[in-house]
Amino acid sequence: MVSKTVSILLTTLGLIGLVLGAGGSPQAAEGAASFSYRELGITHGAHIRPTYFEGPPVWGYGDEILAFDDLAGKDIGVVMYFSDWRRLNDRAFDPFLQILINNEITDPSRRPIIMLTWEPTRPELDNFGCTKSYSGPIPPADITAGNCDAYINMFREDIMARPERFLLRFAHEMNITDSPWWPGNWSSTDADMYVQMYRHVYNVIMADPAPTNLEWVWSPNWASNPPDAWNAIPNYYPGDAYVDWIGLSGYNWYNAPGHSEPWHDFNYLYDDVLTDLTCRYAKPQIIAEVGSVEGNGTTLSKAAWIGDLYARAPNYPFLRSIVWFNDYAQANPSFADFRVTTSSAQLISPDSVNPLPSSTHAWTDAYSAAIAAPVYNSTLPSLAAATPPHPVCAELYLPLITR
Repeated sequence: MVSKTVSILLTTLGLIGLVLGAGGSPQAAEGAASFSYRELGITHGAHIRPTYFEGPPVWGYGDEILAFDDLAGKDIGVVMYFSDWRRLNDRAFDPFLQILINNEITDPSRRPIIMLTWEPTRPELDNFGCTKSYSGPIPPADITAGNCDAYINMFREDIMARPERFLLRFAHEMNITDSPWWPGNWSSTDADMYVQMYRHVYNVIMADPAPTNLEWVWSPNWASNPPDAWNAIPNYYPGDAYVDWIGLSGYNWYNAPGHSEPWHDFNYLYDDVLTDLTCRYAKPQIIAEVGSVEGNGTTLSKAAWIGDLYARAPNYPFLRSIVWFNDYAQANPSFADFRVTTSSAQLISPDSVNPLPSSTHAWTDAYSAAIAAPVYNSTLPSLAAATPPHPVCAELYLPLITR
């Protein structure tokens, strides 16, 4: 985690330069921000870990989503899950989860958009679709050199064969040491290593004829770690031509196992960076992962944290979706608990989507109450509708929002 002082300084420097050269009249900027905020709203989303059960009772991923929807009181419009670069029934992309969703959510209007967090790493030694075998993270330089183009092309063909709309969140949180594709993990202090990898994968997948059902999510962490100048978020931006959506992730870890940090509210985590990104890039924004642990339950309350997040989020005119991370960190019950409901994957038993905490339901009730606000909807707008016409800097959009 980086210091708040460094974060504010970097953001302020970026805003000064962009405000001076933003162009466009305040009236035009006000109209764009006003339209985005008032007309499109924010789409309710969640990360729900996929479940796999065989035999009765039948309980698939679509059933899991419906159970979450019913408990939360509003359908999710975006569901996020993770996928690495493994062999999946001799394909690069297995549509099993999409088939379950389509079979089990019989009303097409209730089916969420898939945000696939696609991680260039292998869980076991394999050369499937690559020129050599990899076990673990695939070196960014190897990907840029074309060593896995066959695999990437296979993924492209698999996606093009599907009828669903996908948001592809490739190699996320590239600006923190925890990410295998962070350049520092490959003895580099140059963010361009990541940029070249991202652009190469994009160019292979979007070659003519390009998939029409795929949209790209460039998704850094809210704060760069380490907070060095070379590792700043803007250095990782691959360019407007390569980005459809901007994603962000950030959590209130507090005193979770392995962490000892102050209690961080939504404003601390997201205000500076969302404001800065709005001023830099005319791209719709998604909070792609967000969550909080419990504090002392009174002055530091997870339920209150949830309410504050969803109350503040409509202040940001380019923000189009919030995806709550409904799981443990690293899918491990020994780590941070960000859940607002239980799930079959977490309890290893079917038909087990229930409120949390089990005694008072405080987290689930707070979540359900927060997303009940009319600004939160269940339909992600089209990319064309969601994309703002130009950046909007803080001095222009602040008068529009309710403090």
